[in-house]
Amino acid sequence: MDFYVKILLLILVFAMFSGTPLFAVQPDTLRINQITEAPKIDGLADDSAWQKADWINIDQVWIPWKGTVEQSDFSGRYKVLWSAKTNLLYFIAEIKDDVFRDGYVYSQKNANYSDYDIFEIFIDPDYSGGLHVFDGVCDDAKKPVCWGLNGENAFTYHINANAPADGAVTHLKTVEDLSGTDWDHKQIENYADHLPDFAFRKSGNVYTYEFSLKVFKDSYNPQQPSEEDRDELFEGKIMGLAAAYCDDDHPTGIARRDNFIGSTPGTDKALDNNGNFNQTWMNSSYYGVVKLVGIFDNQK
Repeated sequence: MDFYVKILLLILVFAMFSGTPLFAVQPDTLRINQITEAPKIDGLADDSAWQKADWINIDQVWIPWKGTVEQSDFSGRYKVLWSAKTNLLYFIAEIKDDVFRDGYVYSQKNANYSDYDIFEIFIDPDYSGGLHVFDGVCDDAKKPVCWGLNGENAFTYHINANAPADGAVTHLKTVEDLSGTDWDHKQIENYADHLPDFAFRKSGNVYTYEFSLKVFKDSYNPQQPSEEDRDELFEGKIMGLAAAYCDDDHPTGIARRDNFIGSTPGTDKALDNNGNFNQTWMNSSYYGVVKLVGIFDNQK
């Protein structure tokens, strides 16, 4: 038997018996299964639907770019499902974090919501790609950098929640994203109602986020929100999607993000001025690709 085939078989056997996923990052096209009954949103992964779904690792270090994060500091993974009955996506994320920094207050506009320990979901419902920062006007003469013509082309959900007591669960959260026309007229939206069901559970240094998510089309207007702008989920639908975690290891003093870890690989071609891959919050072209498929026993 070829040496490399033997090595591959050993890896497969190890994965089967260790519970280690066979892929390190979110697959090029992640297949999201449909469910007939929604999971109970309680911060526990014991629903039958969750038992069948695969974990997707959150292990690609975006900040610092190509850096490393020790597992004793952070490890994370998530699962996602969808329901035609409720027209919702369902997420569960399991985060192990040695130091959890919370305390973000939405009303304090000078606070940077990404400098706390938060779970993030990036979603581009029509898989159109492109900028999604502001509902702006790209005039090269006045604004040499264009931040996008439609801020709702995609959504970046920054989920801030204060950790409950050990063994307890909370249903309180704020969910931030930018809107407005430009940096001089920016607004920080609280999209908490986009996550109609939410549970955040603490067990030692393990933090579990479980929630449902409404998916909105790019016609959504934060100033005039309407359920008519809900996007329809259906088998075969293609979307852009990625998950990430902001890790702040400074429990006292000024909040500061130390690491930013994602579920999809970054690229050297999209580094920011600090040499980091930090483009997902502004450009949905760097999301992963997902496809909504049938129930587990009827995948297509």
